[in-house]
Amino acid sequence: MAPAQAKPAKAKPAQVPFAPIPAFAASAAMFLACMDTLITNLALPAIQGALGGNMASQQWIVDGYTLPFAALLLLAGNMSDRFGAKRAFIVGTAGFAAASAVCSLATSVEMLIFGRAVMGVAAAIILPSSMSLINEAYPDASNRSRALALWGIGGSAAGAAGPLFGGVLVPIHWSLVFSVNIPVCLIVLLACTKLKTSPTREKPFDAVGQALALMGLTSLVAGIIEGGTLGFSDTRVVALIAVGLVALAAFVYSQSRVKTPMMPLTLFRTRGMRVAVAGGFVMIFNWNALVFLATLYLQQELGLSTFVSGLLFIPSAVVGTAGNMLSDRIGGARGSRFTALFGFAIIMSCYAVLFAFGNGLSEGVMVFALCLCGLGGGTTTPTLANLVLRSAGAEEGGIASAVFNTMRQVGGAVGIALFGVIVTVAPSFGAGLTVCFAISTVLTAIALALATTLPRRQRG
Repeated sequence: MAPAQAKPAKAKPAQVPFAPIPAFAASAAMFLACMDTLITNLALPAIQGALGGNMASQQWIVDGYTLPFAALLLLAGNMSDRFGAKRAFIVGTAGFAAASAVCSLATSVEMLIFGRAVMGVAAAIILPSSMSLINEAYPDASNRSRALALWGIGGSAAGAAGPLFGGVLVPIHWSLVFSVNIPVCLIVLLACTKLKTSPTREKPFDAVGQALALMGLTSLVAGIIEGGTLGFSDTRVVALIAVGLVALAAFVYSQSRVKTPMMPLTLFRTRGMRVAVAGGFVMIFNWNALVFLATLYLQQELGLSTFVSGLLFIPSAVVGTAGNMLSDRIGGARGSRFTALFGFAIIMSCYAVLFAFGNGLSEGVMVFALCLCGLGGGTTTPTLANLVLRSAGAEEGGIASAVFNTMRQVGGAVGIALFGVIVTVAPSFGAGLTVCFAISTVLTAIALALATTLPRRQRG
């Protein structure tokens, strides 16, 4: 009797090789967008000394960038799908370099804010196209997760480079914090020559939606910022806030009525997309406001130099990079739900620590809290981005990325505006910080609760 033949083992599917160039380009784009926020915050006191201005003008120097960034992301997502992610990415990167040159040559606060606004427009074009490049280049789930982790590392690396460059460059001249962007842009443009041509899709332009989004966001943020100077009972402030709220409500309504909306409400049918958008909003609302307030607190309240203040942000950036790498491993082993819960729990502990110390914040406590936030944010950001791309699929990757990043930037702009007002009207800077950190703790707890609704076994 012939011996039974063993069944041949099933061959494992060949692993798709990882192409590094698209991940590098996308990561560098994230690096630019994040570094610009942090390095500019460190330069605010020096800019005020050279060009003049008050707290409102300092907020506008920051929000002059984040506001058009947020308001135009949806249009940029449409452009990314319509003209191709690679082409949009190149246009945005070149525009970012040109706007950085304008900012470095500014001779007045108004000229600087104008240059910052142009930078925001360019960043709006860069960010959704960078995520679309990842979606196109990495159809394999494990490679896409790895690329998104590298994309997140770009933000964390910026957290280290921003303070370091700011601390070194601001004492020489504040304008160098903008001109330093130019060589990074040139390196990215060189890398773009190695990228494959992106597919294009017919995407009609929603002019009404874009106009309402721009009017709503600009009016609302302007009203909040100017309310800190003029008072919230001022007729102009009330009018700005009212116009902003009405325009945003009209925008949402219009998206449910037009045939080709710039923000399809159907994207929000999936639970993953809803959690990612809400979580992204809360994270950047709190983080941008924390960076803005911490840089002012360290320099103006504790009397630290720009260089020393910048160095204090570096540990959180290093920890954040570790969080990005950890996110890929935890997500693969335990799934998106566990990773998001883990990250949001750490972020919430950061703001709870800051709230507990309140008026008695020292450099050591600030660094410890920033490290907690860096670790939690580094772990959570790639997970939320992966949820967005997985929820949308290849066909709507550009617009889904734009919606996700729009809500993140809206959160950042509103957070800086609102918390800037709170510390302005509070009896003391420390008292204002205590209120801000209490709000941040509650908002992060809400994001944590939303993450519990994600499926338990979904990997990646």
